[in-house]
Amino acid sequence: MSETPSDLKPGLPFSLVNKLDGLSKKMIPIDAERAMKMAERTTGLSDWGEGGLHQRLKETVDGLNHANLNTTGLFGARYVLNWHLGNKLRIIDFAKRHPELDDVAIEKPIVITGFFRTGTTFLHNVLAADPNNRVAKAWELSYPLGRLGDPLGDVAWRRAQAKFTFGFNQAAIPDQGVAHHVTADSYEECFFLLENEMAVLTFWIGFCAYDYANAMLDWDMVEPYESHKLQLKILNAQRSAKRWVVKCPWHIWNMDALMAVYPDAQLIFTHRDIAKALASHCSLAAKMGSKLRRSLDVNELGRFWLEYAKIGLDRAMEAREKIPESQLYDIRLRDMMASPMTVLEDLYSHFDLEWTPEIAGLLEQRISEKPTSQEGEHEYSIEDFGLTNEQVRETLKAYNERFGV
Repeated sequence: MSETPSDLKPGLPFSLVNKLDGLSKKMIPIDAERAMKMAERTTGLSDWGEGGLHQRLKETVDGLNHANLNTTGLFGARYVLNWHLGNKLRIIDFAKRHPELDDVAIEKPIVITGFFRTGTTFLHNVLAADPNNRVAKAWELSYPLGRLGDPLGDVAWRRAQAKFTFGFNQAAIPDQGVAHHVTADSYEECFFLLENEMAVLTFWIGFCAYDYANAMLDWDMVEPYESHKLQLKILNAQRSAKRWVVKCPWHIWNMDALMAVYPDAQLIFTHRDIAKALASHCSLAAKMGSKLRRSLDVNELGRFWLEYAKIGLDRAMEAREKIPESQLYDIRLRDMMASPMTVLEDLYSHFDLEWTPEIAGLLEQRISEKPTSQEGEHEYSIEDFGLTNEQVRETLKAYNERFGV
């Protein structure tokens, strides 16, 4: 196996921590039963409900145990499991005590998706400026409920937990911020809600657990998306608006499940030259995985992501054939950057959303702030991952031609 490139290796103090790698699998075991018991002790709850959670957890743990994690990665994986399993227990308990959630409607949510690094973050941040849009911050998505005494409130605890989580992530992966900087108060992706169902995107992107990623392609994702919807209802009880706006690139792999749960969703697909988008995403994945695995073969990473991108984009294009055109809107990144207000006004018109001078002014103000969630310059090249632009464009030719990128 190839060594991690020297410029990506962990720095202090994590490089010292990882000297325990030879002992860490025995010292920090990743085990489904242990993880569940830890979450029960942490929350004081024990009802896991019905459904496929146990099987998803088993496959998640299997994937982690095949991912060649270093000591930092094992600690991180244990933390993530306890975090999301604790959330799951709180969600089940709250839903049992509040059957009125069944009557809450999540109507015509706007769902922003598209391959990674295609402008979803920029658009999401801009749309958050419209007061009619309910856009969640990272602390809400990370901890949709507080502790038992005040589950809908407990904001200080929820924000503190999120700050610790993202602060540790920044300490372990300091170079991630040049590509995607996450804070407790940033507007973030809704994959956190799926992770509470043990459909954990973090493990196959951040931890480079490729076997796990491939196994998930065969999962029935309807149940995790039903939980996603339940959690939006819970968040809606804390602060509501006319409509929800959520975003996550992962939805392109799961479009059929998404539409089964949200049949009236208004979908925005963002598009970019796929060779550039893939290079940028591989760079981000490498910055994360290199800090959490004993070694990272960047050429293997490139091969995985080229194949996985094709699967996701092919799935999305096939699923789109069953979705009414009135519920679809495509945005090329270059068009959005060249004339964002023109694109936004057309988007609002397409979905018949309220467009006033006041709303236009708020959106324009947000655009002027350049909300990209990046710190510094993100430099990357597809050749760093054993690929070429021509190879990527040829492999994903159908996508590039269809959307003119």
